[in-house]
Amino acid sequence: MESVLFSDQMGRDLRWTQFLNTSLGRLHQAIPFDELARLFPPPSHTGRPAWMDVRGGIGLQVLKSYLGLSDEKLLDRLNTDWVLQYFCGIRLSPGQWIRDKDLVGRWRRYLSEHIDYAPFQLELAKHWKPLMKDTQAILMDATCYESHLRYPTDVKLLWECCEWLWELIDQCCKELKLAKPRRRQKKQFQRYLHYQKRRRKTHKKEKRQRRYLLRFLAKGLDEWAKLAGRTQIVLAQKTYDRLQTIRLVYEQQQLHYDDPQAQIKDRIVSLVKTYVRPIVRGKETKRVEFGAKVHSVQIDGITFVEHLSYDAFNEGTRLESSVTLSQTYFERCRQLGADRIYQTNANRRFCAIKGITTNFKPKGPKPKHKRPRDQMREALNKARASAMEGSFGNEKLHYNAHRIKAKTQATETLWIYMAIWTASAQKIAHRITKEKRRRQAA
Repeated sequence: MESVLFSDQMGRDLRWTQFLNTSLGRLHQAIPFDELARLFPPPSHTGRPAWMDVRGGIGLQVLKSYLGLSDEKLLDRLNTDWVLQYFCGIRLSPGQWIRDKDLVGRWRRYLSEHIDYAPFQLELAKHWKPLMKDTQAILMDATCYESHLRYPTDVKLLWECCEWLWELIDQCCKELKLAKPRRRQKKQFQRYLHYQKRRRKTHKKEKRQRRYLLRFLAKGLDEWAKLAGRTQIVLAQKTYDRLQTIRLVYEQQQLHYDDPQAQIKDRIVSLVKTYVRPIVRGKETKRVEFGAKVHSVQIDGITFVEHLSYDAFNEGTRLESSVTLSQTYFERCRQLGADRIYQTNANRRFCAIKGITTNFKPKGPKPKHKRPRDQMREALNKARASAMEGSFGNEKLHYNAHRIKAKTQATETLWIYMAIWTASAQKIAHRITKEKRRRQAA
């Protein structure tokens, strides 16, 4: 049942040579698996021998971003495709089959628990540096990688809280052999269903439905307090956390109902993904997004993550740290391209002190004649608008980062990082191929 891991002698294997000539083989060469695996503690396995080591676990996450498959379909491909097996460092024998359906998810959880993103990204930068030429010019921008959840509304969230809470009360009453409290749930459900089926949901109707649900939820919280006061109920940690979340949702929604203009800090929009926050981006087609906001730095077409947060932040304050990151990985920064939100007085002073040429629109009257710096500014503007924005779309459309389907905050963060790094590694793989062809032609 043991898989055959790559050894030093496999470099002379004919099939290994065939693998290196495939697109996945070229991608494999662009990622320093050995150096990255050393950043993780060896997993403790009990029972059967592990199918793969840490290198294989990293390879699985790269394949998930590259192929855009679900965990189940990726495992099916791994069982039947020798190229994917070689990418993960295993070689299955004829008739051998990995039946562990949670293999991909378990490696994702393990990596997300033990990864330190800064050293991981630094190792990638070291490996990619020989193939990067123009490292003195940087571009920066922020985007939102949306989580996979239904569009949140106050009515849906309140009904979900009510449903879960009253089900918990019913279950505890059944176990303790107590009478269930009266709550007219059927009437509440019919009222909610009638509202949801309406094609035109006016503000007046929505506010009335929120009032009904807030009362229903308040009654549920009171009944739970009475039940917990009469008996000693021991809850699992997950259930207890969910209950605390529901209490917080009630407080936030009650405040929002009493004062619609009130600013609610850390507003909860999902009962399952409690870490997701509404991020107002002000786009024409999508004013509010729900997911992680990522501030990226692009150097010679390769994207690195500078900051990731599930709370909204002003990317204009990240310029100095972005320059520091680029100079840590490569050499001194001399040109910088960013949009208007970065053009603050503090950023202008910082760039002037460091001698960095920017694409910032100069203050004061417009000069009569174009200067060399004006041409540089136009070039940086064009590069930022095309390369930077294009990389965001490429990651979301082609590297499985459109709607993140991870179940926890840690795994969702790893999912986003892997998508960005895999897209950059693919660019490096193309450069490796070009360099080989150039050497063969010479």
